[in-house]
Formats: sequence, C-alpha cells, structure tokens
Amino acid sequence: MRLNAICKLGWLISAMLLWPAAGAVAQPRALVLGQSAALTGSQAQFGKDIRDGALAAFEQVNQSGGIHGRRVELMTLDDAGNEAKAKENSEHLIADHKVLALLGYISRPSSVAGAKIASEAKVPFIAPFSGTPALYRFDPYVFTIRASYDEELAGMVKQLVMTGYTRIGFAYLNDARQVNVPLVENLLAKHGLKPAVLVGLDRTSGEVFEQAKALTSANPEVLLALANNVPLTALTREARRMGNTTPFWIVSFVDSKLMVKELGPLAEGQVFAQIVPLPTKRNMRIVKEYQRDYAAKFPKSTLSFTSLEGYIAARTLIEGLKRAGPNPTRGRLARALESLGEFDLGDYFINFSADNHNGSRFVDLTIVNKDGQFLN
Repeated sequence: MRLNAICKLGWLISAMLLWPAAGAVAQPRALVLGQSAALTGSQAQFGKDIRDGALAAFEQVNQSGGIHGRRVELMTLDDAGNEAKAKENSEHLIADHKVLALLGYISRPSSVAGAKIASEAKVPFIAPFSGTPALYRFDPYVFTIRASYDEELAGMVKQLVMTGYTRIGFAYLNDARQVNVPLVENLLAKHGLKPAVLVGLDRTSGEVFEQAKALTSANPEVLLALANNVPLTALTREARRMGNTTPFWIVSFVDSKLMVKELGPLAEGQVFAQIVPLPTKRNMRIVKEYQRDYAAKFPKSTLSFTSLEGYIAARTLIEGLKRAGPNPTRGRLARALESLGEFDLGDYFINFSADNHNGSRFVDLTIVNKDGQFLN
C-alpha cells in the first residue's frame, strides 16, 4: 500500500512538473537586426541618436504584437567611429548572430566598409548615416533612405546662385577630399563658377587656426561645408574671432542641434541642410508618430533630426519585414524592400524598386535664429 502510494505521488509530481511545459506555447524566435555605430568617441551622439530613434519604432511595433507575432530586436555594437572595428563588428553580426539585416551605420568609412561586407554576404544593408556617393551606386543589398551629399550640395548651390551669390567657398574633410572637392567644383562649374576658397579639415581635430586664417583672407560670401561637428564648430569660433562673418551653409552630416548649442549666439544665421523634416513639426504624420513613440521610449530625451532619421529608417525596415512574411530570409527581405514602390510612411515617402535603392531625395534648408531655433 505504502509503495503504491509513493509511486502514485511520484507520478503526480512528475505530471505537475510536465504540465507547464506541455501547456506552454513556444515563443517565436525574435527578428534580430544588427548595427555597428559610434557609441563612444567624437561621433557618439550620432550613433546614439540613430540607435534610439530606431529603438523607439521597434518598441512601438513590439508593444503592438511584433511582426507576424515576432519581436524585433536591434543588436548595436560600438565601433567608436573606427573603420576597422566596424568591419569586425559587421562580420561578427552576420556570421555569429545571424542578423537579418544591418541598419544605421555612422560615417562614410564605416558605412562603406559595412556595405561591402553586407553585400558580399547577401545581407540587406539599410539606411547608412552618410550621403557619400559610394553608397548610391546600385547594389542589390544596399538601401539608402537619405538624400545623397550630391543632392544636398546641388540644391544648396542652385539656391545660392539663384539668390545672386558668386563667391562660394567649400570646407571639407581631408580624408574625403578626392570625392567631395571635385563634386563641388563640378556643381559650381555648371554655373560658370570656381570655389572662392577650399578649406581642408581634420575629422577629429579642433586645431583650425590656419584654416580660419585662409577663410578670413578669402572672405567668400558663403562657405559650403561638408564636415562634422568638431572641426566645424572650432572653425566657426576661430573665424569669428578673426572678424570673419561669412555664413556657413552646412550639409546634414553634423549634429546640428549640438553645434547650435555649443556655438550659442555665434550660430545665428548658420544654414543647415536637413534630409528629414523638422522634428518639432506637428503637421506631418510621421513626425507626430515619432514624437509619440520617442517620448514613450525615452521620456527624458529631446527630439532631434538624427533620431528622427533613425526612426524613419526603422519604420521603413518594419514595412519591409511585414512584407517579407512570417519566416523572412535575408533575400526575401531585400525583395520585400524593393516592393515598397512609392510608400507613404506618413506624409513622407520612401521610393524603392528593383532598380532603385535610393529611397529619398528629401532636402530641406533650415536657418538658425537669434534664439537658437531652426526655421524654414
């Protein structure tokens, strides 16, 4: 009797232990995406903003049940703006973590390197934070969502010439000289003009005395600038200290919000090209949804052009994942993105097709007022 009771008790305990496992529903595997970005170093704010904008979009879709019932996860590895580290991270994300796609790389060197590795592995590479021409040559696995630097600069030159300016200078990064200087020279040549001055800057250095001296000596009516925050902020300060008042017209590869904050009153009159709408707009659906989702995910963070760009990138990818079906592969995702056609994200359009992977040509010009606000 006692042995029989013990056996029954053992059976009952075993059954109780097995019941949860038998009754539980296995959770679908997450859709894992990868990003290599600067989270430390001089470009860290770019990397954090692009990442956080994307995370806000992914959090919203996850809270709504995910995509075909599967959560979206973004794995971000820090490359500190270092090209070699970006390569290493890309290979690690693709080979070891089996990511479906790579998203939101920062800067020209890291983005070009990551795009090459992704293309060779047939992994979609989406929305690099760079408008360098190297990323705008058609590749089956590379998808951009921002206007290229060519398009930004062409729009700025056209606007300046139409307004009557003829003495236009250009500030550029030394490590991108062979691409960007000929680009601006060609754009000006179409209007019968030459650069009034060329100012080469080091990507990571604020030592700009000689550059400010050259700018002040030439004194162009306007200085076009395709460079990042560290040298451009220093150049503005040093040029103003020397008495130069040339307004800067700056391509979108800057953290414009940070630059205006650091320059204070010296930022008044600076013109910034933007490849997304003002993040404070209320009359565009995509911007209102960004404001809602970003505040929900990061209630203490402020809105920015860069985090809005990350949000738009993620929203574009989300639509691609939906179209790729419940069991997406890298190849299906690439073809799904191509199927978007002219897709309305919310009063903001992304246009992909089988022979066009440059999703947006949106360019806006904003000017900084005396209160440090962006106006357009």
